[in-house]
Amino acid sequence: MLGALRGRRQEGPSEELLKLYWNRAGVKRELRALRREHYELLDKLKEQEGAILRAQEQLEGLERLLINPLAAANAMVYFQLRHLWRVGAQRVQQFAKELELQREKRERAQLHEAALAKRKRRLDAIAEKMQSLAQKRRAVMEEAAQLQKRLDSMNVLLRLFRGPGLRRRLRGLADGRRMLEQKLEEYRDLVEKIQGEPLPELEGLSIESRRIVNAAAIALAQHLVVHFSEHDLATLAKTATQRAVGDMRFGDRRDCDRLVERIREKIEELRQHKSLADEVKRRADRLLNELRYRDEADTVPIVDCLDVIERNLQAPGNNPGRRAADAPLRINVLADDYWEIGSVLR
Repeated sequence: MLGALRGRRQEGPSEELLKLYWNRAGVKRELRALRREHYELLDKLKEQEGAILRAQEQLEGLERLLINPLAAANAMVYFQLRHLWRVGAQRVQQFAKELELQREKRERAQLHEAALAKRKRRLDAIAEKMQSLAQKRRAVMEEAAQLQKRLDSMNVLLRLFRGPGLRRRLRGLADGRRMLEQKLEEYRDLVEKIQGEPLPELEGLSIESRRIVNAAAIALAQHLVVHFSEHDLATLAKTATQRAVGDMRFGDRRDCDRLVERIREKIEELRQHKSLADEVKRRADRLLNELRYRDEADTVPIVDCLDVIERNLQAPGNNPGRRAADAPLRINVLADDYWEIGSVLR
């Protein structure tokens, strides 16, 4: 008994020490997690401070530019070009999104149409079976009615000799009728289940639709390059997205004013363009026959097949009478990521 008490006393302090050890280990883990979080927050704070300093430097640099009238005029052209780029990028993005939604709607409708057609075939097959069972049940009921009428019309003597056989036949017909009705009920439940099945969901656009959307987006990007190729606005806009405002020069004050006016005119022409959709469709139809892919599963075309942009699709390249203004452009919208086309393609 004394040994047992002594053992319990020894177990008590060891359990307490074990609990203290685990509590201490848990506190250490929490402390390490807090330290990691502390350092992560410090890193984010340093990043924010760096971003604020860069923004302040850019603002101060812009203020210095605006002090000089000629530099201010060049800055105006620079930001107008960046606005032109955003207009083109937004057009391509919105166009691709709308076309993608249209293709999704079409493919979903086709998927649902196929599912409904399959459902109708199943229901028609069940209806045919139910009609056959209903005819059998009607025949059983008519035969049972005739046998019952025959049994009721028998005299005592005939009923004594032929009655048992007729009753057995009536019981067999009754059992057959119940089986037919049970089967009909099962088919009714199956019809209700089939009619309640949800239509399948579209898991994603097919490769064909994705290629069509991508080709149309590329066609619009090419059309925008052609539209803004006058005065080399498309190339200048791309350069403006890659260089700082102080690194670009567009001429004297008069040149800058003229360039700003041209940019605004071309953007307004694009807004007022009535046949834009038809022209983009013609270009997309042509591209679909020219684009090449690495394999059958790819939806983004090979870059090399987009090296040339035809300005005028009505003027073939081998036409000796074509105007110089119709000469093709050596611009690859996919390789050079014009209008941020790379972020649009699926």
